[in-house]
Amino acid sequence: MFNLKKLLLFLFLIISCCNLYAQGRVLKGKITIAKDGTPLPGALIVIKGTTNGTAAGPDGLFSLSIPNGPVTIEVRSIGFFSKDVIINVDQNKINVALDEDNKQLSEVVVTGYSTQKKGNLTSAITVVSAEKLKDVTSDDIGEMLQGKVAGLQVVNSSGAPGSQSEIRLRGVSSVNAAQAPLIVVDGIIGGDYDPNDVESVTVLKDAGATAIYGSQANGGVIIITTKKAKGDKTQYEFKAVTGFRTPDFGSMTMMNSSELYQNQKQLFRDYIPGTTGNSYVIDLVQFQSERPASILNNNTNWLTTLFKPAPVENYYFSAMGKTTKNDYYFGATFYDEGGTFMNTDYKRINLRSNNTYHFTDKITLTNNINISGSEGKSYDYNDIYYAYLNLPWDNPYDANHNPIYVDGNSKFQWWSRDKTNPVNTIDNSDHPFKTFDINYDLALNLPITSWLTFNTTNRGSASYGYSSTFYSPEVQGTYHGSGYLNDQSTYNYGGISTNLMKFDFKLGKSAINGLAGVEFEGSQTNTVGASGQGLPLGLESLDVVSTKQAINGAPDSPSILSYLSQVNYSYDERYFLSGSYRVDGSSAFAPGNKYGSFPSVSAGWLASNEDFLKDNHTIDNLKLRLSYGITGTQDIGAARYLGLYSLTSQYNSATSATPLQLESPNLTWESKHQLDAGFDIGLFHRINITVDAYHNVTKNLLLQVAQPLSVGFESKWENSGEVLNNGLEFAISSQNIKNKDFQWTTDFNISFNNNKLQDFPSTVVSTGEDAVSQIYRTGGNLYEFYMPTWAGVNAQTGAPQWLVVNKDANGKVTSTSVTSNYASATLQEQGSALPKFQGGFNNEFKYKKFFLRINTYFEYGNKVYNANLAQVENDGSEPLLNQIVLPKGSSVWTHPGDIATEPSPENNANSTSVSTRYLKNGSYLSLRNIAFGYSLPKTFAQKLKLSDINLSLSADNVYTFTRYLGQDPATTITPGNFVTPGVADFKYPDNRQFLLNINVKF
Repeated sequence: MFNLKKLLLFLFLIISCCNLYAQGRVLKGKITIAKDGTPLPGALIVIKGTTNGTAAGPDGLFSLSIPNGPVTIEVRSIGFFSKDVIINVDQNKINVALDEDNKQLSEVVVTGYSTQKKGNLTSAITVVSAEKLKDVTSDDIGEMLQGKVAGLQVVNSSGAPGSQSEIRLRGVSSVNAAQAPLIVVDGIIGGDYDPNDVESVTVLKDAGATAIYGSQANGGVIIITTKKAKGDKTQYEFKAVTGFRTPDFGSMTMMNSSELYQNQKQLFRDYIPGTTGNSYVIDLVQFQSERPASILNNNTNWLTTLFKPAPVENYYFSAMGKTTKNDYYFGATFYDEGGTFMNTDYKRINLRSNNTYHFTDKITLTNNINISGSEGKSYDYNDIYYAYLNLPWDNPYDANHNPIYVDGNSKFQWWSRDKTNPVNTIDNSDHPFKTFDINYDLALNLPITSWLTFNTTNRGSASYGYSSTFYSPEVQGTYHGSGYLNDQSTYNYGGISTNLMKFDFKLGKSAINGLAGVEFEGSQTNTVGASGQGLPLGLESLDVVSTKQAINGAPDSPSILSYLSQVNYSYDERYFLSGSYRVDGSSAFAPGNKYGSFPSVSAGWLASNEDFLKDNHTIDNLKLRLSYGITGTQDIGAARYLGLYSLTSQYNSATSATPLQLESPNLTWESKHQLDAGFDIGLFHRINITVDAYHNVTKNLLLQVAQPLSVGFESKWENSGEVLNNGLEFAISSQNIKNKDFQWTTDFNISFNNNKLQDFPSTVVSTGEDAVSQIYRTGGNLYEFYMPTWAGVNAQTGAPQWLVVNKDANGKVTSTSVTSNYASATLQEQGSALPKFQGGFNNEFKYKKFFLRINTYFEYGNKVYNANLAQVENDGSEPLLNQIVLPKGSSVWTHPGDIATEPSPENNANSTSVSTRYLKNGSYLSLRNIAFGYSLPKTFAQKLKLSDINLSLSADNVYTFTRYLGQDPATTITPGNFVTPGVADFKYPDNRQFLLNINVKF
């Protein structure tokens, strides 16, 4: 039966409940990223079990009406783990930090002209955070990257203060063109920066990522992203690093006085090759008459005399924060690196300011400025040369500890061959240098519609460099009595402007973004220098040189005009497709060949987002990638296509022109065609593995091709030949142990590369520094050594031997023999200066407030020709040069039947000539860095009104495990006028560093 009273009571209760809900409260708060505290715009905040909710604004702030009483809200954002938060009755404000969901791969990666979520990438890209860079203290980002990126080879070929490492990505793909990766700072090609200001480094490896940079990306791309504000509150950081460095002389130990004395007895053995009646006994009477025992009274260690431990200091201060409209960062660094070699050093100061002004949520103006200046003192290579070769029997100082002057007319006994005291040379010479550099970046981001934005980035830069070489008239040697001064200055200014239309919109499950625009880059470089002799004593100025005055100078004004475009498409966060197309026009080529096209296409499949893997407990990420594209280069110098005349000579007191370079009007771009296939897989939320295989072919090489003698020129620039690089890269990052008190993480990478030459116009044997030859032929390797094979010592005569290889008409080996006639030895290919594989193995251990990092780097399979050994292991051919202590197992031939490794000093003809005797295995494993640190308790730091205090001890270049005999197997792989890749000469040795690090945040 219908009951009206009950119905009315029911309706009253419903209305009351609705009124209670309507009388709710307002909840305000902020959503941030747990990792770094930065705001998370767009995050959804929903009352659990309802559809009532809101989204966080650009600054992460939100406001949401909620009912009175306890309530649960759900906070979620794509790429982050959702979080449920219980709101108490009296709670009206909260802050929620969301953890990143690696499965969604939401990390934003800088890919050049744009940014993408890591999960959307279709290319081979590696990101190294500042946290993983800061273990090594250096002014060189290459040293900091060594061993941390698969496929990235870093060679520290000099330990001189301020020196920069050589970087190669995925092998060497050109013969003459520059191979260093393109550096991009904050999205703009080029630029200056300080390692302390770096937030992250992104390495672009394949053409899917690099082709957007076209003709400048043949060696890959390294993108430097500098620091920006992270939170509203101003944050300060101060870092102080101090310590010392010591020279690493490697495995080449020089003889002391008594060792050399005993060694030289071998030079006085009674043995005349080809005659009878030899006794093979040392003639001690003659030896002692020519090498009196009194020389043992002096035992100079020239290496420790000229090389000393040197201090290292690095101080850094920064401030960052946000106001209502402005984001700001300021960083200042002072780096002071003492040279371990006498009278060498390097100092650098760097100032950076990054500011972004927000006119609105989307309209921003960025102003970045970087100012740096450096000064230091370089060295004369000859002084290092004599540090190894001078004899311990000579004393560089007189009784008053003044450097002794020596020359060929000195009346006192000076045993060393070249009558040179490097201490005196250094004391009477100077090699200063200075640089100044300023970059100003201006970027405007202007939205046009909800999906279309105009973006312009611009940089103006200017730099000045000065270097001088000075020898006092009091110096020994060539400039004694006259002195010498050579001043060189370089001034450069330029700019780059990139103007892009960027679009980004969604259509259902499809997302499309990209860009199109134009870029112009130009610069002007002017070099000027002068030199002369005839300096008055005590003066160091060009206006007083009186003889042999000479001036030099040259202008250069390269420019590039580029049109670029890129489109990225994704469907349902599973399928991804990207394409780019760039056209570059360069002033380096003739009008008909100025422009080159550089397209790319890449695709990816995020299989872990498919239904069959979404809930898989083993595989939390699986992505497959494929890319193809073309990059190029024109970096061989200006005007190579022109027929040139030299105007540096004179005829009848007037300037005369002489032919210098043949015309090559058809010269055009060198292009690298790159194919890459790879996959990324994550396992158990602990292990991440990346594997890439690539096939790169560089076509139309810019070569100096040999010409017929009738032409009148030895060579001409032409496009000819190819370089092939096939490789495999493997990288794994694993969280081995993770609990409350102890964590252990490991990063390991290894890369294999096989280099071949194809379609060469002819076989070319290039003979470079120290008469070492390398052969270039179709089917051969780049930087392949070409020399006779050392066959040891003839047991009956003590003479050196080399291999003779006999072949038939088809090139098949029919027999081999040995010969002591060097001219009859067979030249053979002996291996390349490029490694077969390389990589890094890095571990970090954390226990409560303590941490320990151990980083290693290795290379295998490269050959190094140690040209030093021809002088310091010279079998007595140069008796007045110091010698090395022979490795264990070595012996000098003394009599017939003796099985020895070193020839008889009396029968050593051509024993030091170029052969595999001095060609060594350059493989090594370097204990790159060890760091041990402690983070002081937060409560202690807060008492000092600080937020964080970290202390650590670190050691760099700790030890190198190698069988290489010499200073250091890390040898240059950059060709030059006086440099052959893989050939080691006496160099400024690398250094070990021992440092105390203090890092304070407040």
